[in-house]
Amino acid sequence: MLCALMTLGVGCATTTTTSLSDKELNERTQAIAVRDVGIDHLASGRTAMSIRKLQQALAMNPEDPETMLWLGEAYRRKGMLDRAEESLLQAIELSSKDRSGRTHQETILNLSALYIQMKRYDDAIAQSEILIQDPTFGSPWRALTNRGWAQFQLGDYDDAQQSYDEALDFFPTYWPARLNLGILEQKRRNYVESIRQYEMALETNRLGADAIAEVNYRLAEVYVALGRRQRAIEHFSVAVEQSPYGEWGAQSKSYLELLR
Repeated sequence: MLCALMTLGVGCATTTTTSLSDKELNERTQAIAVRDVGIDHLASGRTAMSIRKLQQALAMNPEDPETMLWLGEAYRRKGMLDRAEESLLQAIELSSKDRSGRTHQETILNLSALYIQMKRYDDAIAQSEILIQDPTFGSPWRALTNRGWAQFQLGDYDDAQQSYDEALDFFPTYWPARLNLGILEQKRRNYVESIRQYEMALETNRLGADAIAEVNYRLAEVYVALGRRQRAIEHFSVAVEQSPYGEWGAQSKSYLELLR
């Protein structure tokens, strides 16, 4: 599972009025308004419309790193990975004057997630390390979880566990780290511990429907491995209920047809 992506939200833009004419200030304000519409589209799952609006905002203000950041995220969600990387790298360059700023740090975090999606795990780890070592980054557990997932994909299970443990030391109810730790323990066939981590992820009550479906799907897989058919059916059924048309719901339906 790809974790630790930034939370959608409209950022607060700042403008130095003393260095801008009234016309320039008005153009910047309009660009911010268009950008925020694009962010809202992305939050609602209208990715194509988001890209259109963010491109429009960027044409109005090509030097805005936040617009470039969100455009890169929209490209990533659309599966346009090369364009996503190009936009995120430009956002890093545009925001480099304020390396402790939110936009710069969030861009690095998203770039690490993009590299995971591209299966460039060493690059993902390198980007995550930048934030892990940065004392001004306010949520290191997110970068640690990204690093852990990349390490897991490389087969470095002990290093991955250390990353997840560190993330949970910072934020014990950070459910992506719990979920990923459960996946790691399941891979190791430590089924009791895997179940415990999955249940702790659910107990945070912070998961959306798709995430709830994934956790229940994985719990069901563990119960299948343990030969506990009825418990598996219960969790597959929850996954279908939570995400009937999503990936985990569809896979759960297939399993239920075999078990019933």
